[in-house]
Amino acid sequence: MPVEGPRGARPEEIPAIVELADNVFRVSEDDSMGEEFPLLYAEENADNLRVFVDNGRPVSLIAMFRREVVLAGTRHGSCALGSVCTHPGYRGQGLATRLLHDARRRALEHGDDLVLISGGRGLYRRQGYVDVGDYSSCTVTQKRLPEGGARIRPWTPEDVPELVRLHSMEPVRFVRGPEDFLPLLLAERVVNAHADTRLVLDSDGRAVAGVTYRRPGSRRTDEDEIVIDEMAGSRCAVADALPALLDEYGIRNATINYLGQDLEMDWLARRHRWPIEKGAFGGTVGIIGPERFWTACEPLFRERLGRDFRCLRFQTDEELITIACGEEEVELAGMSEFTQLVFLPPHRRDELDLALPTDSHLRGVLDRLFPMPLVSYGLNYV
Repeated sequence: MPVEGPRGARPEEIPAIVELADNVFRVSEDDSMGEEFPLLYAEENADNLRVFVDNGRPVSLIAMFRREVVLAGTRHGSCALGSVCTHPGYRGQGLATRLLHDARRRALEHGDDLVLISGGRGLYRRQGYVDVGDYSSCTVTQKRLPEGGARIRPWTPEDVPELVRLHSMEPVRFVRGPEDFLPLLLAERVVNAHADTRLVLDSDGRAVAGVTYRRPGSRRTDEDEIVIDEMAGSRCAVADALPALLDEYGIRNATINYLGQDLEMDWLARRHRWPIEKGAFGGTVGIIGPERFWTACEPLFRERLGRDFRCLRFQTDEELITIACGEEEVELAGMSEFTQLVFLPPHRRDELDLALPTDSHLRGVLDRLFPMPLVSYGLNYV
């Protein structure tokens, strides 16, 4: 009898689904995927756990986690995909490929226009998902620490409204209310590593920033460093809190991961001469609903272009996307090229050949619109 699926999981199947994921991703570790990703494997998310089942046993899985994201003030439905795995005895049958098609169909039906995948396998690239995004990482050593002086303290459940407030003021973020924040913080994980969260306080004891970071010696982290993967609020306060953070663990180094468009963090890194490295999104990305994405961005485009916005035209025809201004136009071959246009950082723009002269008016218009910032996973990693 053929395997059953693709379909959504039933709540009573979740323990067996977690066992499948653990057997693929956590063979030599004590951690369980169910504990690491409490929202992903929650009963209320069961229908977004897309599976093939054989004789009542889940044998192939792709996990979907749907949330809105804010990108420079524009709001988009996003679908994060992770935990993509197949039992060894069922590999080579194309089950994961069929699940990926199913996940995209389901995301479109629910109004999502952006898919984020925590991986770069050929499976994803063959379906048009690409490596994009503008991210930076700076390294802070003890000899280049600022004088500091900011106080820190661990978060408590009573701090969740304050953390939501700080997070909600970020111009690029996952939309995350208290019902998401609390279980994510209690899981003590960030980007698949053991994590801690601290509040940064001003002289009156008011929270002015929050940081979540990988503990020393956690996955992909040295014993003598912390890695900050998410922050909200004042970047200057975060910098001033670094001495206290390092003293708490008796370590000497910190790495701060931040968005390339985070001008304040970039300015602080350059001011303190913290070495900066450029990077990309930790996986692959696709704009699966280009018309919906474009419509959501139109208020931002109108603001950036002024009168030039009136000449801008956007059209999709099956796999071809056309952007025109006046007599000039650019044709993009489907999701991959449109996603690259929107999210490729300045130092990689030549990877997409728009076939426009350097003095082209349309090229100038597109340079004023793009790149747009892309979210960083942080606590929302799946």
